[in-house]
Amino acid sequence: MVRAIPPSAVPPPVVYKQSGRQGRLLLKQPPKIRAPSGRRAKEQTVAVPVLAQAPYDSPLIDALMDGEGIHQLMVDSRGDYAIFMLDPNGIVASWNKGAEQIKGYSRDEIVGKHFSVFYSAEDRARGKPERELVIAARDGRFEEEGQRVRSDGSKFWANVVISAVRDRADTLVGFVKVARDLTQHRKEQERALADAQALKAVNAELESFTYSVSHDLRAPIRQIEGFAKILEEHLGVGLDPQVAHYLHRIQEGSKQMGRLVDDLLHLAQLGRQHAKPRVTPLDGLVEEVLTDLRAEILERAIEVRVGALPALECDPGLLKVVFTNLLSNAVKYTRRCEHPLIEIGQIVTDAIPVIFVRDNGIGFDMKYVDKLFGVFQRLHRTEDFEGAGVGLAIVNRIIHKHKGTIWAEARPDKGATFFFTLGTEGQEAATKSG
Repeated sequence: MVRAIPPSAVPPPVVYKQSGRQGRLLLKQPPKIRAPSGRRAKEQTVAVPVLAQAPYDSPLIDALMDGEGIHQLMVDSRGDYAIFMLDPNGIVASWNKGAEQIKGYSRDEIVGKHFSVFYSAEDRARGKPERELVIAARDGRFEEEGQRVRSDGSKFWANVVISAVRDRADTLVGFVKVARDLTQHRKEQERALADAQALKAVNAELESFTYSVSHDLRAPIRQIEGFAKILEEHLGVGLDPQVAHYLHRIQEGSKQMGRLVDDLLHLAQLGRQHAKPRVTPLDGLVEEVLTDLRAEILERAIEVRVGALPALECDPGLLKVVFTNLLSNAVKYTRRCEHPLIEIGQIVTDAIPVIFVRDNGIGFDMKYVDKLFGVFQRLHRTEDFEGAGVGLAIVNRIIHKHKGTIWAEARPDKGATFFFTLGTEGQEAATKSG
């Protein structure tokens, strides 16, 4: 049994060093103590065991490496952790303030009792406490998150580490047990999960509403546009110019509203659509989108530079929508450029491919960047550049479906660059193309 040293006999801080044997800490010099009389006891040394294969990131090891003796750690520890010693049979041999606070036992109540009192009756019947000591003795440590029992019988969640303690002859002399009360942490996790589930339900309801409204609006909008056109044809050539102007405004407004409804419908459908990723060469997707935009690119003599692009794990249909929106915007916002230029390529940061689409168009002020990916958020006037302000929101949602990130950099009249990454899982194995 490892006996607690009286506080009056606590040695000065000791120095530890790591031995060549992995997972062992050895005393550089075992500290000597004085007899109660104050005289130095002959050949009397403190039997401070070494700690074998304990986790270097545990609170106990952190304290040891700071130069604190094991006993001093147990006496002076904060209340965040229960830290105490067990003998080889699991009998509690020491008790710190944190253990008293977390488990509810005073030192006099618990020292000398078997540590199985911290377990439920079911766990004791299954031999769980003894099994944990066997594992700690065999492997050097045992760790888990599970329920433990306080002195009043209440249960709480704890993170528990049991580390085997051995002397210099490698004989098991006991265990150090470190426990942290996770009750508050678990409550916070449960609240966060409940909030996330509530938010998910609200978003699902909103998407359903958006889908329903968008779908229901399409028919009346088309009717307005259609009847305005019929009325214009019915009135014939002698139509009053003012009336013709009004009919034209009705038709243009209907078309704009139709595009907006279509975008909203697309956005709502994305919420219901699950990504079906597979390794996809991005250069093929870019080529398809550029083919669709070929007429305007040729008409305006836009210079397009496509660099080497990787093959990444993604949903090809959804990622084509991303490139369609980004490249369509690049084409649109370079209309005022004398020599329009669009670049598509990749850079690699920390082994993660970052795809970019860059143009030398009108750009935007970075102080408005937070609005960029919101629904109906526009940084330019509709009179100057058409659009409903939904395209980048769609792009943002698709990138998030791929567990990626998207961001932008720009300056007014100096162009804009959009960067995005996709989820890193499996991307390292993807092959590069081009």
